[in-house]
Amino acid sequence: MTNETILEKVKAFPPLDDTVAKVMAICNDENGSVGELAKVVQADPMTMANILKAANSPLYGFSREIKSISQAVSIFGMDTVKGFAFSSFLQKKMDLNLAPYGVKADKFTMITEKQNAFAVNWFKQKRVMLDTLALTSFLMEMGKIVLANIVIEHEKADEFKAHVDQTTSLEDLEKLEKQVFGMSNEEVTSIIFKEWNFDETMCDAIKYLHHPEEASEEARPYAQALQIIKTLISTKDFDQETQIAKATELVEKYDLEVAKFHETLRLQMQAVPA
Repeated sequence: MTNETILEKVKAFPPLDDTVAKVMAICNDENGSVGELAKVVQADPMTMANILKAANSPLYGFSREIKSISQAVSIFGMDTVKGFAFSSFLQKKMDLNLAPYGVKADKFTMITEKQNAFAVNWFKQKRVMLDTLALTSFLMEMGKIVLANIVIEHEKADEFKAHVDQTTSLEDLEKLEKQVFGMSNEEVTSIIFKEWNFDETMCDAIKYLHHPEEASEEARPYAQALQIIKTLISTKDFDQETQIAKATELVEKYDLEVAKFHETLRLQMQAVPA
């Protein structure tokens, strides 16, 4: 399977819908307001429902019930709302058949929400990083949609899944994807980000998620954070204790908001008991 096949799949993505376009325009406008954003979200039933559901989920840890979309948009902030808009777009427009990865569509959506919730809670007091991580964390599994579609088309889904089932870590999965496709799902996601004109930091951060030391100096802390989040929360159910130990080792190695990381980990484990 060649890189050209992957590029063709990415370029064949459906165009971003009206909701995403309007949300992006407001978020990119220095004069854009939360009120304008709430009006756009209210006009899209799926995005509105997803945001309100998440706002009242224990994953995000808000202390009171969120009843209005204006309240939810205000609490989440523009970049997280942007992530919800893209996530809803994927649910509406893409075939989320991830059977080759052993993941059903609803679980895939749930995992991306967990990844985003961890990012939001971990970096809520460090807005300069959250502005990038809030969106990137929501979309960092997108490359799997493309790769799954390719093996399905080539009637290799069962064969690929058998290999996925044998993997015991993210490193194993990366090796498998590179053997089969010539690139990892994170590298595919980076290509999608470029197609959508996301900034270079976001593209670099996801591309070098497994190897943050190879990312640009600006993108490196984001790649490190994404690596830690994906180590903790992945689409495949690796051994939880092992993954927590690996993530803890990484966060201490990178010295990346260590105290807040441990607080967020406790919050998420209480929200979703093992």
